[in-house]
Amino acid sequence: MKKIGLFFCFFILCPTMVFAIEFQPIGFESLSMGGAGVASARGSFAVYYNPALLSKPVHGAEFALCVGVGAREVNLVDHIDKLADIDIENTFDLMEEEAPGGIASSDVKDKINTIKNELQSIAEKNGLQLMPTVSLGMQIKKFGFGIFGLSEATGYAVIDSKHLDFIVKIDDDYYKYNETTGQYESSNETEYQNSSLQYAIENNLTYLKLAGLAYLEIPIAYAHEFETPFGTLTIGGAVKVMPGWTFDAKIDIDTASEDIDDELSDADKRDTSWGIDLGLLYKPTKIPGLKIGLVGKNLNTPKFDTAKGNTYKIKPMVRAGVAYDFWKITFAADIDLTANPTFIPNYKCRFIGGGFNFHPFSWFSLRGGIMGNVAEGDEGVIFTAGLGFGLKWFQLDIAGQVSSKKGHFQEHAIPRYTRIQISLVSKWF
Repeated sequence: MKKIGLFFCFFILCPTMVFAIEFQPIGFESLSMGGAGVASARGSFAVYYNPALLSKPVHGAEFALCVGVGAREVNLVDHIDKLADIDIENTFDLMEEEAPGGIASSDVKDKINTIKNELQSIAEKNGLQLMPTVSLGMQIKKFGFGIFGLSEATGYAVIDSKHLDFIVKIDDDYYKYNETTGQYESSNETEYQNSSLQYAIENNLTYLKLAGLAYLEIPIAYAHEFETPFGTLTIGGAVKVMPGWTFDAKIDIDTASEDIDDELSDADKRDTSWGIDLGLLYKPTKIPGLKIGLVGKNLNTPKFDTAKGNTYKIKPMVRAGVAYDFWKITFAADIDLTANPTFIPNYKCRFIGGGFNFHPFSWFSLRGGIMGNVAEGDEGVIFTAGLGFGLKWFQLDIAGQVSSKKGHFQEHAIPRYTRIQISLVSKWF
């Protein structure tokens, strides 16, 4: 069956071949606290959010295994679903059968109108992203380690707006569908090359682009404190090896899901890069419980080569955060100081968000928050929540995010952005 299944086929066939150039929220606490973690993510995910947080661990050792997936949809899914249902190539075949007779059937008229409307409705900024993550975070005293699997698989449509006329070629003859009369009329090679949708699809002027990168961050991190007259300043750093898998391909805009594997066979490439993260944490003497953090990730701009000869770059990301501990509650907020690009053309992410963590006992945690992408308005407010429970040395944690704005898929409303994660956490000493 066709439809948007082609993207999910891509996801299944390449479960780790996807790319995170935005600051992805991972970790069993931060994801559910509005994405905040630069000043609050102590323990197993300090090495990811801010290595400086390793300086004063709550526990002597903490380990967390997290599995999750996120998705973002921007004005694409419903349109591609309808195009795949109609089958553009089949419509061209029907036109070629009846064009010499001059009269277009009602079925072909309906198909042509739907195809053109759907293509015109796909905005220049469009895409579907799948963001699976698998992470193992480890903190032992002031050292941090981990294997953080981050990914972003993106499909987006490239539509040549100058080639939307329905002109077909039959041997050496050309026939154009006249939308006003509903009949076919003679055309020529020049008009065919300049404005035909069939020509655009056959010559890769209109297509679906599949692009992605999955990579592992394998860091070693350490933090050290410095006492000053005004408070404690901590500096932390991480050096990480980053093996990655890239994907880069163009496919027909109505490609069937069963044909995707042929398109993928020669489109992937493995490459390895490395990265540097640096973090700061300040705790003022006069305000106990307050922490102010700053982190720069991927400061050296790691690069990955693709099978098509392109290069994917992970640009440096800078984020600031603040946290305050009061009784059994932690409040935290983060803001991206850089607008981070994504694989969706001209679509950037710059998140601001915050939340709370109510942890009255070592075996229980209830969290909530909100966040939003201030660089784009498609997602609205993103609500976050999480719950953790169990023994100190073995806890189950569930966290999720969902946007207030919705798109449509098969006439059903779906969130523009969503993410869910399940974690197993173990704390010692």
